[in-house]
Amino acid sequence: MNDLPKKITFTLYERLKKRIFNSKPYNKIDLNYFPVGMTPISDTKDNDVFIVGFPKSGNTLMQHIISHLVYGLNENVSRSLINFISPDIYTNRYYFRFNDTCFFKSHNLPEKRYRKVIYIMRDGREAILSYHHMMKNMGMNVSLEELYTGEQKIFNVHWDEHIKSWEKNPFSAEILWIKYEDLLNNKFEELKKICIFLKLDRNEKELSNVMKYTSFEFMKALENKGDWVQMKKGKFLKGKNFVRKGKLDTFKFEVSEELLKKFEELNSDSLNKYYV
Repeated sequence: MNDLPKKITFTLYERLKKRIFNSKPYNKIDLNYFPVGMTPISDTKDNDVFIVGFPKSGNTLMQHIISHLVYGLNENVSRSLINFISPDIYTNRYYFRFNDTCFFKSHNLPEKRYRKVIYIMRDGREAILSYHHMMKNMGMNVSLEELYTGEQKIFNVHWDEHIKSWEKNPFSAEILWIKYEDLLNNKFEELKKICIFLKLDRNEKELSNVMKYTSFEFMKALENKGDWVQMKKGKFLKGKNFVRKGKLDTFKFEVSEELLKKFEELNSDSLNKYYV
């Protein structure tokens, strides 16, 4: 490796460490893995971990959780840093390999290269509503009726189809299934499950910090300052947010019984299995 990029990387890392890592970083960035250039986002390794789920199922929340769990970030974290550490495959054409195992956020159906997956699931009735609000906040006219009746698919798939495709697991990936609702109701226990899956040793204080820095209140505040504000410019309408309510079952108050019935008929298998 050329010495100059390595020195630049080391200086950057030391500055980052003082500002955004806790006093004892959990997994230090290994400079031996840091390349002179960047790696195409399609070029991943078998031991990489993919955070996967139907859109608006808590994927971004899980992206933050993983970044905090693995690297021990503190309250000075930024949205761009999270996306730097655990890149979104749709917004990044290239990425840096900090360690032998890297983490990625995706909504894709099973692929051969997805060998290790954390699948985040959310009640489809809530995920669809959240997606509708996000589109409105981005100035897009998306029909609530077309979303709930299945006339308009999201990422070219229905909610039930997305779950079933990962249940079939055609490439025999190692999968940890996490429900968004469990993250809200009992995050501490879910964090422990994630640690076991990733073979991470975290004590109670460290897990409490992750809970604090990935809480709805913290995420909401994070979106309204710094780089996340800049990142939303040109994408979201002024004053509109990506992080919405962080609550459960809001669809019961915002969606008609007729539309809910149509969605439930279309997605009955997974709804009956996970949400009855």
